[in-house]
Amino acid sequence: MLNQDQVKHFQQKGWVGPVDIFAPAEIAAVKECLETNSRIIKEADGQEIITFYNNVINLETPRDHYLFHKPIAELFKHPQLIQRLNQIAGENLLLWYTNVFCKMPGQGEIKWHQAKEFYTSSDIDFTKKTLVYSQDEDPLNLTVWVALEDADLENGCMRFANGSHQRIFKILKGSVPASEGVFAGISAHKTVWQKEQQYSLSYEFDENDWEVESVPVKAGQAIVFTESTMHCSLPNHSNRRRLAIIGRYVRPSTQVYPYRWQGDFIDENAHNIKRHFCILVSGRDDYRHNVVRDEHDLDETEVEFQLMSNLVRFGHVNIPEDKLQLEIYGLEKQVLEGDCQEEEPNPILHPRKYIQWQAWNRYQGMSTIEAMKRYSQLVRSLPRKNTKDASSRSNTSTVNKGVLKAADIESWLISYLSELLDTQPDEIEVNIPFQRYGLSSAEGTVLMGDLEAATGYKLAPTLVYEYPTIEALAQYIAEEMQVLA
Repeated sequence: MLNQDQVKHFQQKGWVGPVDIFAPAEIAAVKECLETNSRIIKEADGQEIITFYNNVINLETPRDHYLFHKPIAELFKHPQLIQRLNQIAGENLLLWYTNVFCKMPGQGEIKWHQAKEFYTSSDIDFTKKTLVYSQDEDPLNLTVWVALEDADLENGCMRFANGSHQRIFKILKGSVPASEGVFAGISAHKTVWQKEQQYSLSYEFDENDWEVESVPVKAGQAIVFTESTMHCSLPNHSNRRRLAIIGRYVRPSTQVYPYRWQGDFIDENAHNIKRHFCILVSGRDDYRHNVVRDEHDLDETEVEFQLMSNLVRFGHVNIPEDKLQLEIYGLEKQVLEGDCQEEEPNPILHPRKYIQWQAWNRYQGMSTIEAMKRYSQLVRSLPRKNTKDASSRSNTSTVNKGVLKAADIESWLISYLSELLDTQPDEIEVNIPFQRYGLSSAEGTVLMGDLEAATGYKLAPTLVYEYPTIEALAQYIAEEMQVLA
């Protein structure tokens, strides 16, 4: 339990910590979930970031992995944690949100922010309130920040403006470029969840007017704070990453994603929250405002498909360059999109696209469940590989075609995508992530196989994820080819 001084600390300052709660084994289980279902990629400016795939939302996002991974859900249901939250917020609590924050070496600060009257994670659409609080209770949105690795002044620990939870700060809408916004330091303004926003929020807040406290924490320790407390985190100036995960809690009287009851399942960040649910971690829910379950509603076939697709997505299996690769591609398309509705491509003008169309169209009429079963059966039969070697290439080129420049590789990729998407080359932008062009994991593997054949250099399939834009991928391959020349 929190002692009397800790409770008083929270009431006066809006936060308390570090608090010792989690055992090393519990932290290790969560890290295992994250590290086996993520990849390091490089943005066009060379900054490394880590991306995660949510198998319930079916989107690359660090959000809400408690929906699929039990160790993460168990972490935020931990009895010793919940007992402390009950001291602060009362008996009835829902876990409604989690998020992974991995601050890589070189990533910048997260600037000062709070959420008092309502909550949105990016404030793209102010008309869509993620949380609608009961008028009969004070707003509550508690965050538990769990260090999965040590966080200190050097690699970007949390900072709080003491007592700021007692005041509402004016939000300056649309006045700051996204590249200078709250999350700009961790490159969030460049990722898919913030869509094409040109501006970001900022607050009428001057840290010089407040007592500011930095809070280093060790792996396994937690900080508990209310989201109405002004908080930020320092840049990572070390050579160590800072991995943490947060959970957020509200009372059952709070409506979470209330617009879902009108049939709108797209939140303000373009996530599909149709299968989102809250977990009742303590007390009772007498309001029935929200979807409340203990775990996801995916059946065994769906779970197996998601696990197998993660093996492909994160490069944990070797996919042969034969008809089996095309089968996996076609089955994935059938699962995610259903029967092929695309017009048959001209096999002379678009031979590659025609072959892929055939691979998908052959499963016309196959049910989603049957396609999942067949996909899982095929992937399960593939040999696993050492993921540490998945990002590396052989030092021996298969064909000596000379050293290409980045511009040459960019031109090839532009031509490839324009043919694949049946669009004009001038509509392909070199700094837009491949994911934005709708490439599936199987299509990414095919792309890297074709690029390998074109360059004559052995290329890992995962490079399309590690360097997720034409510009970044071309620059990396050109530099590596010069090294090996």
